[in-house]
This record gives sequence, C-alpha cells and structure tokens, in this order.
Amino acid sequence: MFNRKKYIIALVLLGVASVSAAVLNALYGKQEYWLWILLVVMTLWTVLRTRVYAPLQVFGTKFTMLVDYDLDIEEACRLAKLGADNAPTARVKEIYGMYYAMGLYYKGDYEAAVRAFNQIDMKKLDGVYHVLIVAFIAYSEFELGNAEAFDEAVERLRGIKTGIPVKYQNYAANYLEILEAMGKLSHDPESYRATMEKHFSREDGYISTRLIHHYRLALYHKEVGNVEEMDKLLAFVIANGKEHHTALQAKKLFQGTVNIEDY
Repeated sequence: MFNRKKYIIALVLLGVASVSAAVLNALYGKQEYWLWILLVVMTLWTVLRTRVYAPLQVFGTKFTMLVDYDLDIEEACRLAKLGADNAPTARVKEIYGMYYAMGLYYKGDYEAAVRAFNQIDMKKLDGVYHVLIVAFIAYSEFELGNAEAFDEAVERLRGIKTGIPVKYQNYAANYLEILEAMGKLSHDPESYRATMEKHFSREDGYISTRLIHHYRLALYHKEVGNVEEMDKLLAFVIANGKEHHTALQAKKLFQGTVNIEDY
C-alpha cells in the first residue's frame, strides 16, 4: 500500500532529483535543457499523483459494491478504516474517513457515524464531499430521533448548496428534497411518500436501493396507521437486508402481522 511514509519519501526524492538536475544543467547544460527537465519533473509528479489517487478510486467502487450490492457493511468499514490509517496525504485521509463514517451509518451505528463525520476536516475537501457529509449527518440524526439536530443539518446543507459550483447543485438539491420530505413526514405524509417513490423506486440493480425504498415507505404506512402494509414492506427489508441499517431498524418496527419467510 502506498502510505504516507512512502509518499513523503517519494516527494523528497522527486525534490532532490529536480534540484540536482537544475544545478547540473546550470553548471554544464544548455538553456534549452530546462524544458526537458520540466517535462521529466511533471511526468514524475503525475505518476506520483496517480499512485495517490488511483487506489482511492478503486476503493470507492469497492465500497459501493460492498454496501449496496453485497451488503457486507463490516468489510466496507474495515477497508475504509485501513485506508484512513494508511493514507498518503491529509486530504486522502479525510476522504477515507468520510467513507468510514458512511459505513458506520449503513451498519446502524448512527451516534458513532455522527461523531466520525464531525471529526472530518472539511476544509481539506471539495464542496461535493461537504454535501455527502452533512446529508448523512442529517440521515443519522433522523434515525436517532433528534429533531433539532436533524433540522440544523438540513439548514446547514441549504447553505452548502448555495456555495458549491453550479454543476453540483442538483446533486445537493436531491438530498435536500429527500431530507425536507423526511422532516415533514408527520405533517405531510403524502408528499413524503411521493418524494420517496421519486428517488428510490428506480431499478438500479442494487439491493440497497430496494431496501431503502421499502423502509422509507414503511415509515409512511406507520404514520398513516396502516400496520399490515407497513409489515409487508418491513418483512421484505428484514428478509433481504442482512445487517444493513434498514433491516436493523425494520426489526424494531415490525409488528408480526405477516410472515417474514414469505418475502
């Protein structure tokens, strides 16, 4: 693994090589050799950046598959923690830390997830990551039943949306639409239901999307007092969700009016 120690060594070697080449060229070379030195340095720097960020991109894909398809949340958390502990740069460390906090959310440890998200140095991350972090804080606070903290996170996300590049604002708007509907569940359950259908009824091949869809709709039926319909949705989540947080929450809400084995 290309960790921080190796990264620093590579930076030092690149710096020494660059200075040495510049000194030798100044003493014995010609003016046009500067271009070649610059090209070599830039090439080596590009290779170094690839060594830093390519593993992170591979991990991101792996994390998604573990969480959304395999439902192996423990392994996703383990890999994220390993990545954070061995990150070559501070920025990469914070990105891995964000994934780790998301893993804690997905395994249903909402309080630990909030703590982990709040420990991330967001100054080292781009605005798109800010959206994810604050949205998942809001998700966590919702599951914990902390209405005031939930509202604060949603308001914070509204502020982030106005400050990020235009190309990311729809991304933030989608999270806001979901969270605002969740916040109004008890006041406007029909709007909540329509919003959950809009965002989670798609067939994207991930079992997690179906779990979230069924779980969110179960909360609607709980709100309107339709216990049997709620249990049908929860039974599917319990039967198929393994240790995904929706399955853990579903077990708390399930009233036993249907047979889980039928789903």
